[in-house]
Amino acid sequence: MAQLLTLIWLKWRLLRNSLRSSKAIVSKVASILGMLLAFIFAAMFALILGFVAYSLAQPGGLGSALQRTAARDLPAGASTEFIFFSIFGIIYLMWATVPLSLGGSKQFDAGKLLMYPITLRKLFAVDFISEFTTLHSVFLVPAVLAMCIGSGLGSGNLSTSLIAAVPGVLFGVALSKWLSTTIGSILRRKRSRGETIIALIGAIAGLGTAAISQVAPILFKHAESFRSLRWTPPGAAAFLLMADVGNDPLPYAVAFVTLSAYAIALLVATYWIARRAALGLERRQKPKTAVPVTGNEGYSGWQVPFLPADLSAIIEKELRYALRNAQVRMMALMPLIIILIRMVNRQRFGTVRHGVSNGFLTYGSGLLLIGGLVYVFLILAGMSSNLFAFEEGGMRTLILSPIDRRKVLLGKNLVVTFIALVFASVLLILNVVIFRDTTPGNLLFLSLTFLIFASISSMIGNWLSIRFPKRMKYGKRLNVSGVAGLFLIPQVGLLMLPPVLATLIGYSTSSLSNEYMALLAFAMFAVSFYSIALKQQGKMLARREIEILDAVREPADE
Repeated sequence: MAQLLTLIWLKWRLLRNSLRSSKAIVSKVASILGMLLAFIFAAMFALILGFVAYSLAQPGGLGSALQRTAARDLPAGASTEFIFFSIFGIIYLMWATVPLSLGGSKQFDAGKLLMYPITLRKLFAVDFISEFTTLHSVFLVPAVLAMCIGSGLGSGNLSTSLIAAVPGVLFGVALSKWLSTTIGSILRRKRSRGETIIALIGAIAGLGTAAISQVAPILFKHAESFRSLRWTPPGAAAFLLMADVGNDPLPYAVAFVTLSAYAIALLVATYWIARRAALGLERRQKPKTAVPVTGNEGYSGWQVPFLPADLSAIIEKELRYALRNAQVRMMALMPLIIILIRMVNRQRFGTVRHGVSNGFLTYGSGLLLIGGLVYVFLILAGMSSNLFAFEEGGMRTLILSPIDRRKVLLGKNLVVTFIALVFASVLLILNVVIFRDTTPGNLLFLSLTFLIFASISSMIGNWLSIRFPKRMKYGKRLNVSGVAGLFLIPQVGLLMLPPVLATLIGYSTSSLSNEYMALLAFAMFAVSFYSIALKQQGKMLARREIEILDAVREPADE
C-alpha cells in the first residue's frame, strides 16, 4: 500500500510540474479558464442526459410518448432502448476519439521504473486509475453516472441502475486506455503508420458521427431489427437501464456480465501491450540501408513565379513539412461532413429555400455556403495558430538565415492559405456537382469572404504562434488548446462579422451591388490591415525567435 501511495504521489507531482512548466502567465490563466469552461459544460451535459434518461424511464413519460408515435409492431421499450443505445454509442465513440484529438493521455514510462522494487502491475494500476482524472473522463464519467441515476429515479430501480454504471464507466475508461496504448505501441515501432492511423481514426470518427446523427431517424423507425446489438457494449449498457430486474433478473445479469467481459478483455489487452513495451519485447524495425542520393548537386530549390528566391524557399519548406504530415492529408476528408449533412437533408433544405427565395435568402444565400468555408479554417486552426510547430532544427536555420522575418511569416501564411484554398475548392466543386445551386454571385461572395478569412486568420495565427509557440509532438494531433483554443470562439465571430454585415447592408438597401461593394471594401481593408500588421509581427518574431526555438526544439537538444 505504501508503494501504491508513493506512485499516486509521484503522478500528482508530475501533473503539478506540467502545470508549472509554462513560462507565460497568460497561458496558465487560459488553461484554467479552459478547464473551468470544460467542467461547467460537463456538468450541463450530465444534467441534460440525466433529465433525458429520467424522462425516458419514467412510466408515462417521454418513452411512452415515443412508443405511441412509433410503429404498431414495435415491441414495448424498443424505442427507449434504442435511444439509450445511441447515446451510449456516441459516449463511447467520444471516449475513444477525444484523447486522440487532445494529443493522447500521459502515461508512466514503466521501463524506467522497473529498477525500483515496484511490480509492473502496480505501475499499470496507478496509470489506469489516473485515467479517471483526464479531461475526457472528467467530461464523460459524470454523463454516464447522470444517465444511470436519472434512469433509476424514473423507473424506481436506482440501486440496479447504479450497479450498471460500474461496468459502463469501466468499459469507457478501458477503451480509451487500450486505444491510446495501442497507438503508442504502433508509433514506437512504425511512426509514420501510427501517425496515419491516428489521423484516419479522427477523420472516420467525424464522418461517422455526422452520418449517425443524420440517419438516426431512419434507424429509429427500424429499431426492432437491432435487437442483436444488445451484445455490443452500448447495447448491453442500454439494456441494463431498461431491464426489469424484479420480474426477470437473468437478462440483466447476462448484460452485466457481457459489458464487464468487454471491459476486462480491454484491460488484459492493454496490460499485455504495456508489459511488452516495458520489457522491450516489441518487434523492432529492421535496420534500414542507406540509399545514396545522387543527382542533387545542382539543386537550388523551387522558383515560384513572381516571388523572390528567399520567399520561394520558405514556401517550399513549409509545403514539404505539411505534405509529410499524415494529419494534413486526412484533414481533406473532414470538409466532406458538410456535404454529407447536406445530402441527407437535401429535401428539407430545398423546401426551405423555395419558401423564402424572395426574402432574405436573395441577399443571404452566400451565408449558407460560407459555413463550409468557416469549417475549413477551423480544422486548419491547429496549423495557423502554431506556425512553428513543425520547426526544430529548421528554426535554427531560420534564425541564422538573412531572410526578412516578414517573409518568414508571409511564406507560412501563404502555405496555410493555399491548403485552405485547396480544401475549399474541393468542397465547392462537390457542392456544385451534387447540388447545382451555386450562382456566379455566390462564387464572388465566397471569393471575397475567403480573402477576409485568410487575412484575419493569418493575423491572429501569427500573433498566437509568436507569443505562445508549442512543439508538435510526433504522433499527436494538431489540436488547438491553451490560449489558441480560448481565442477560437471569438475568432469565429470575427470571421463571420464582415459577410454578415455585408448581407445586412444589401438586405436593408435592397441592392446586391451594395452588398458586394461592402464585402469588397471589407476584403480590401482586411488585406491592407494584414500587410500593416505583418511588418510589426515580423519585428516581434525577430525579438522572440530565441524563445520560440527553446519552445519548439526537443528537450534533449543542446
